[in-house]
Amino acid sequence: MTLQQLKYVVVTEECGSISDAAEQLFIAQPSLSKSIRLLEEELGFALFVRERKGVKATAEGLEFLCYAKRVLEQSDRLPTQLASLTCFS
Repeated sequence: MTLQQLKYVVVTEECGSISDAAEQLFIAQPSLSKSIRLLEEELGFALFVRERKGVKATAEGLEFLCYAKRVLEQSDRLPTQLASLTCFS
């Protein structure tokens, strides 16, 4: 599992569509689909229900998204937090 995959899942859920998410992320739709599928295989559960009109997070997917968003928020804050440490000044 990578930070990039976490971002892919979060953006996909926000867009409600793998195609729209791929466009927003500037990657090919098949690449995004494959990345999400590989993450689902690693986790052992589906993150999304794929429908004709897009995707909808599963119950497990919603719980995963809560954690993914927290991890991404923390990773975004990391450079600022490190800059405030005296040993890095």
